[in-house]
Amino acid sequence: MNIQIDAKGKQCPLPVIEAKNAISGMTEAGIVEVTVDNEIAVQNVSKMAANAGGDVASEQISEGKYRVAIRLAGDGTAGER
Repeated sequence: MNIQIDAKGKQCPLPVIEAKNAISGMTEAGIVEVTVDNEIAVQNVSKMAANAGGDVASEQISEGKYRVAIRLAGDGTAGER
């Protein structure tokens, strides 16, 4: 299960809330990918995901566009690489 969230233009805590809701709704292993437009959102989403047991990776795609990928097992814990 892979979920993509476009949170560009949304101020925190909205990207965090959307990612948290997606994580809590996962019933099988997969990746939640959140696209945001500022580094603060990257940090906040990454911190929440790490606290939820996710394996987190982030990258800057272009000027003002970042991707946070959260790999999870189906039970909301970190998935295997």
